[in-house]
Amino acid sequence: MKKLLLFALFILASLPVAMAYRQVHFTVSDGTSDAELKERIEYAMSLLLTEVNRAHEAHMSVITVPSFVATAEAQQDIGKLWKNEHFLCDAEQVSERLLTVRDGYQVRGIPLVVTDSTGQNQLGRQEAVVSFDKRGTITSFYYTINPELYSSLYKQWMQEKHHETTDINDRMMVLNYVEHFRTAYNQKDLSFLQQVFSDDALIITGRVIRVRRSDMNPAGVDIKYIRHSKQEYISNLGRVFRANSYVRVKFDDVTIVPHPTLRNIYGVTVHQQWNSSSYSDEGYVFMVWDFRNQDEPQIHVRTWQPEFLDKAQGQRLSRDAVFTLGDFDLQ
Repeated sequence: MKKLLLFALFILASLPVAMAYRQVHFTVSDGTSDAELKERIEYAMSLLLTEVNRAHEAHMSVITVPSFVATAEAQQDIGKLWKNEHFLCDAEQVSERLLTVRDGYQVRGIPLVVTDSTGQNQLGRQEAVVSFDKRGTITSFYYTINPELYSSLYKQWMQEKHHETTDINDRMMVLNYVEHFRTAYNQKDLSFLQQVFSDDALIITGRVIRVRRSDMNPAGVDIKYIRHSKQEYISNLGRVFRANSYVRVKFDDVTIVPHPTLRNIYGVTVHQQWNSSSYSDEGYVFMVWDFRNQDEPQIHVRTWQPEFLDKAQGQRLSRDAVFTLGDFDLQ
């Protein structure tokens, strides 16, 4: 209570004039019988979401999350997102289940309205994942995939009888990192992307080209593939980040497949929607994730293929043509 009072005084002192903003009350609906942990997480989440709303209403360029509820890494996660785009929680009451994960706990599906960095133009809605250590301190904040898709994947894995509990937990861990990876684009976080790609990563991008029509190709379209080194890709991405006031990446239709012979190697296929202030597209991203070091997983392969060969004609890339683990020799 003393900390709550001190933070309330801090907020009041930082406001030159009284401003109206939505205060959010968060409750843990299920997932723990530890009353003290439940109280700490509810307090931290209520404080975080209320502070997000205050910062949005005040058009603040920097968002402040107290260190007694969030680690320095979590504060950096939120700050990087806030620099690229702003967001607010438009619900006064939020209730979510507490999930137990490898390093602590999570709450998922936190509803957010996303705006540009001026706070004036809405960019759509997102759901956030907030992770906690075992004491209930916030350790990370990033965007989740669609909550319905997350639930569908989990139910699918549970129903596949050959999947052991450890395998399901491993897939959940992979999905968490994929979500963090996706958020790094929204954060324009080149340092994280530099870290997560292995030094010899194979990075391939495809673009549609026009070719001579033939009996085998009556539409006269094909995909030209270009191979990039890690440094080429990161350098190009840096130029894209600097040229755009915002970058918004969404992943949906996620498939996670363990390698048949190499343990802790996974193929991940996602449908990606890329939107920025100057460009937008849709396509398929395939990645090979290496979790042999679970504290520092790496991506060895990343490919991108356009969804449409001819959007005006409704001609899509066949799902059979999307890259999979079988297309790469990982030995």
